[in-house]
Amino acid sequence: MNKRMLEAPTLLYVKWPIWVLVPVALAMVEVFFFLGSTLYYILFGIVAGIYVGITQNVSLFTTGGIPLHVELLAFLAVSLLLFAWVKWAEKRPIVSLGFFKENWFKELSLGFLIGGLMFSLSLLFVYLFGGVKLAGVDFSAGTIGFVMSIIPFWLIQGGTEELLTRGWLLPILNKRTNLAWAIGLSSSLFGVMHLGNDNVTVLSIVSIILSGVTMALYMLKRDNIWGVVGLHAAWNFFQGNIYGVSVSGSEAGNSLLHFATQTGVPDWLSGGQFGIEGSLFASLVELAFIAYFAYGLMAERKK
Repeated sequence: MNKRMLEAPTLLYVKWPIWVLVPVALAMVEVFFFLGSTLYYILFGIVAGIYVGITQNVSLFTTGGIPLHVELLAFLAVSLLLFAWVKWAEKRPIVSLGFFKENWFKELSLGFLIGGLMFSLSLLFVYLFGGVKLAGVDFSAGTIGFVMSIIPFWLIQGGTEELLTRGWLLPILNKRTNLAWAIGLSSSLFGVMHLGNDNVTVLSIVSIILSGVTMALYMLKRDNIWGVVGLHAAWNFFQGNIYGVSVSGSEAGNSLLHFATQTGVPDWLSGGQFGIEGSLFASLVELAFIAYFAYGLMAERKK
């Protein structure tokens, strides 16, 4: 497949045996996340300690836990660590991760719209079949301000996961295996990365793996990283801060709407405490988009 995203120079790994490359590359994604987030929270702890020492005010860190903005910003440290590795260890430009300049804002915006559409369809089906109900609406100034302010942070969070699993890992695996294996392995790792989330279920992990396949195909379809960053960010933003459901098992702060699980409904229908991602309908929507993107890619190959 003639795609710039698959042409990233990965000379560092050419001489690695395939049985070494695959497990090491998969493990490196987890290492990037661990080291990046650890360094971030060490720095955050130092800054917080200095703040408390100067102001004698500990309320910011004892009421409500760490703010969501602060938690999501930790992903920036992971991205910076990946950039350093690509630049100095792999000796290739950061742009080769998919940061192509042309139409970048259009691609980011289009991906954001598609991600919002995908999740909205998932929620709609769950709602129509009685899995959730509308429990509240909040268009107060404070909530609107929070919702608008959190968008860049979801872009950082979703963008970091896309950079590691799709922008970095997938092309490396593709060079030494094939595209099907690269998509399957990177998407499976994406699912494994969520095993530690609260309220996780088998169906929710299947759904996340399918979302990984969806995003991999969309990245290849658009042939850049911008679009899939927008798609991933919108998926999380819409479920957490537009519709008010759990984001992969976790609460996401204020939301414009709030959908609650209907009592007595099975988790496979509503998604349970994990959120809509844990419902069967989320998987079905993802399968539909997988088929659509795959068809588009196959049509390109025939031209």
